[in-house]
Amino acid sequence: MTSFLFVVALLLLVLFLGLPVAFALGSTSVLLILLYDLPLKIIGTTLFSSLDSFVLLAIPLFVLMSQILLDGRIGDDLFEVMNAWVRHLPGGLAIATILACAFFSAITGSGAATAATIGMVAYPAMTERGYEKRFTLGLLAAGGTLGILIPPSIPLILYGAVTEESVGKLFIAGIIPGLLLAGIFIVYAVIKSKRGGFVPLPRTTWSERLRITRKNLWGILLPFLIIGGIYSGAFTPTEAAAVGLAYSLVVTLLIYRTLSLRDIPKICLKSVGTCCMIALIIAGAILFGKVMTLLMIPQKLTEFIIASKFSPLMFILAMNLLMLVLGTILETVSIVLLTMPLVTPILHALSIDPIWYAIILTVNMTMALITPPVGMNLYVINGLREDISMSEVIRGVTPFILLMVIMLFLTVAFPGMSTWLPSVMK
Repeated sequence: MTSFLFVVALLLLVLFLGLPVAFALGSTSVLLILLYDLPLKIIGTTLFSSLDSFVLLAIPLFVLMSQILLDGRIGDDLFEVMNAWVRHLPGGLAIATILACAFFSAITGSGAATAATIGMVAYPAMTERGYEKRFTLGLLAAGGTLGILIPPSIPLILYGAVTEESVGKLFIAGIIPGLLLAGIFIVYAVIKSKRGGFVPLPRTTWSERLRITRKNLWGILLPFLIIGGIYSGAFTPTEAAAVGLAYSLVVTLLIYRTLSLRDIPKICLKSVGTCCMIALIIAGAILFGKVMTLLMIPQKLTEFIIASKFSPLMFILAMNLLMLVLGTILETVSIVLLTMPLVTPILHALSIDPIWYAIILTVNMTMALITPPVGMNLYVINGLREDISMSEVIRGVTPFILLMVIMLFLTVAFPGMSTWLPSVMK
């Protein structure tokens, strides 16, 4: 345990010096290699092999697809459809916002992209109808977190790459918890809206609903294409990303014509920036994990957990507390890649279902997206308009963090919610 505590202290020291996470992981790994006289050749071989993965190929494909749909304003269309169906209900605009977030999440797999896309169209619509500003900001930030729970999900792709679990099963495992979390948000939105202050919209006629739905049908079909293809076994998650990318190009360039060929180079450049950031973190984290393995830290930690007679539930609760702390100082990609090399052998030793744990981890990561000071969605929502302050966003997300804690308890208490669908998929 002494070596484990030393490694953790060294990494925290480097992080608090202000280095980006990827370089903090890489530099800590190099220091440990020199201190413990490990072979230097593992740096080159690990950095090269860390990104040589068919599973990880899905990440740049999903990122590019997300950027195409973002610039192609597909999120606006989804909000229009959801609004047409539910706007007359108590809290109708709030419900439409959550439903649009859920659908867009099932297309992009990105929490920040979901919050930004739906936020740009939903924020002015909600504030104009009298919805409380703080509630609106919190709803948008929390709704965006559905992007990493409802498949496709970049954190779940990384989890699958590290643990060698089926990414397809991990994706399917997130469907029921993701829809349940969206349902919890909707119930809260209805209760909050019934207290008054907003101006309800008139009911949309059936002919108008059908017209709007038909108009935006191509965007609505994309989540069913991706998830249905994976669930039925028609294609792997990486193949699903490629199919989704091709589909999004056809829809935005040829059907809706919201993009032109001149826009594609700019979209690719935006995507490259995101992909490079993720790739650097992956390379640094896998090198760090390799060094820890050579130092026998995962094995020693597993022996310590078993010797301490931790029950599976005790371990899960302890990890939840750790995730809550890490979520305040690190972003989701780093947390997944940092913890899983250590946790994976312990899961096997305690006979904990890795797919169940993946969803527990991802629910924790949804909280990390809106937990100050580094919650990504907080900054996304803060940047929507000049009149939005960070303090308003933080106060707005506080009730939603409590709702996520309830969701976390449900995920721990009912494992079948996460494991049933993967157990019956082809």
